[in-house]
Amino acid sequence: MYRLSRTIPVNEAGKVYLSRHDVWTGLMMKAQNALPYVPQMQKCEVLEEGEGWLLRDIIFNNTALRERVTFEPEARVVFDRVGGPELGRIENIIGEDEHGNLTLTFAFGLTKDGIAENTDAERAHFAPMEGAYMGAVAATLGAVRRTVAEQGRDKMPSASPDDVSGDNKWVYDFFKVADSLQMEPFLQMFADDVQLTFANYPTSTGKAALQGAIGGLWSRISGMSHSLSGAWSLHDGRVGIAESTVMYTRLDGSLYIARPATMLRRRGGKISHLRIHVDVNGL
Repeated sequence: MYRLSRTIPVNEAGKVYLSRHDVWTGLMMKAQNALPYVPQMQKCEVLEEGEGWLLRDIIFNNTALRERVTFEPEARVVFDRVGGPELGRIENIIGEDEHGNLTLTFAFGLTKDGIAENTDAERAHFAPMEGAYMGAVAATLGAVRRTVAEQGRDKMPSASPDDVSGDNKWVYDFFKVADSLQMEPFLQMFADDVQLTFANYPTSTGKAALQGAIGGLWSRISGMSHSLSGAWSLHDGRVGIAESTVMYTRLDGSLYIARPATMLRRRGGKISHLRIHVDVNGL
């Protein structure tokens, strides 16, 4: 049996941050239809599916195969080859490195009819698969990032219907503008007498104070990207609450991950109160 395992970081400096749920969404997309992600695949047809699994027929490099795909939510997708001349297992695993940063691992163990196991011939047959499947992993992450960048984070499915409520697009729009690091569009979202409470700092009032506080944070980073795990719009859109993970890119290109909770209050369509509960001591 030919075995291979490769692990790549999910997030990189300057790119849209992807959470574990974002990555899981991409893997689900690839399981349902791998054709946009694997150029060597000529067919991908789902035959049956149930809770936590599906059965599909594929043609990969002109070889007809059948796979049973099993889902371990937000952790692992397993592709068991159950029919065809190449049998075995392929896995996509969402993990974390020693610093808690998300990783995505591609691993497989496969055999080929007519080729003896653990031979040079077996290695020569399967070695080209590394590039194909690692390319599929990169393409999957890229597709999720394009969805976020082109359609908006609100177009990403939530992990649970309980994690969203109300007409909350304005909450997502707030973070989209904030992540642009453009001060003028950011300030336009606020009332003149806006009150800001950031972490454990005293509450400040007015746009000038807001600009000083947020501008001070932005001066320490070259990029910022939020992934919302929950967004709730309450009281006819006067209150917004967001639970998120944010990736800051420091000026030296290194990354810092934090998990803020944000509360917004609106008056006349403008944000009058902004409260951000987050630990940025390590930034």
